[in-house]
Amino acid sequence: MADHPFAEFLRILGKGPKTRRPLTQDEASQALAMILAGEVTEKQLGAFLLLMRANGETPDELIGFVKGARQSFGLDNQACPAGLHLDWAAYAGKWRYPPYYLLSLKLLAQMGFGILLHGDQGQFAQRQYAQAFLAELNVPIADSLPAARAMLVTPQLVYLPLTQFAEPLREILHLKEEIGVRTVFNTAVKLLNPLNAPVSVQGIFHKGVEQLHLQTAQALGYKTNLVFKGEGGEAEMRPDALSTVYAWQNNTQTEQKMTALIERQQRPEHWDRADLVALWQGKKQDIYGEAAVMATAAVALMGLATIDYATAVARVKQAWAQRYV
Repeated sequence: MADHPFAEFLRILGKGPKTRRPLTQDEASQALAMILAGEVTEKQLGAFLLLMRANGETPDELIGFVKGARQSFGLDNQACPAGLHLDWAAYAGKWRYPPYYLLSLKLLAQMGFGILLHGDQGQFAQRQYAQAFLAELNVPIADSLPAARAMLVTPQLVYLPLTQFAEPLREILHLKEEIGVRTVFNTAVKLLNPLNAPVSVQGIFHKGVEQLHLQTAQALGYKTNLVFKGEGGEAEMRPDALSTVYAWQNNTQTEQKMTALIERQQRPEHWDRADLVALWQGKKQDIYGEAAVMATAAVALMGLATIDYATAVARVKQAWAQRYV
């Protein structure tokens, strides 16, 4: 009996230390196409994800997966709506601090920028995800990719769940409960940029992953891509620590050191969802939270307006003081 066609990819990844190798871009795209088409058994998918995790994905593998996913879900053909400026990925969830980045996005929207926030929820029981806060923050949720495109004819903040444009990838992400580890697709979904915004931002948890993001953005022809080690893995700046922002912009890779906006703060022992709304409405004093909003919005503004960090911080501070709640 002939081997299953997908077994070839497992052999490539799983041979001995001297003979195994990473997948090429084309092989990664082909492997993903078979997975999405349901041509892979559950055992094969589990083995594939674990081998990818154990070996560590290469730039070519990540590029192949993202290219394959964008093609499979029709994202290559999506024209950027007139009111869209910024793509923001939110998949990690928060637990140590509230998701202050959501207030950064609301602030940027009030400054006239259109933002597509896409994400998922429920991978980790102890974390809280963006979608749980949107109703209280008056952020609309699109029920499809065409709906998101129509809403972003006018600049505003819109949330698009992964379930509404790439449901099969969500099923893979949630296999963590069974296999015990995150997979390469936790990185790939952040780079999908579903409506081809000219500027995209991702947060990472482990230092070193930034090069995977930048090389993928470059290979996919993204105009501006910003990535940094975010609080909890989300794209949220730590305002009380030195941070580095890595960028692919104007066909050049750069990295910039961002000084802390405030002195080191003590992490709260607990927080409530209502704290985020109270901060936006000016009903709660939160030195760390307000600074996190400023720093995160400023990094995005650097990519949107091609300005330096100090100028961006000054501009968002002014917008924060004049925000309407």
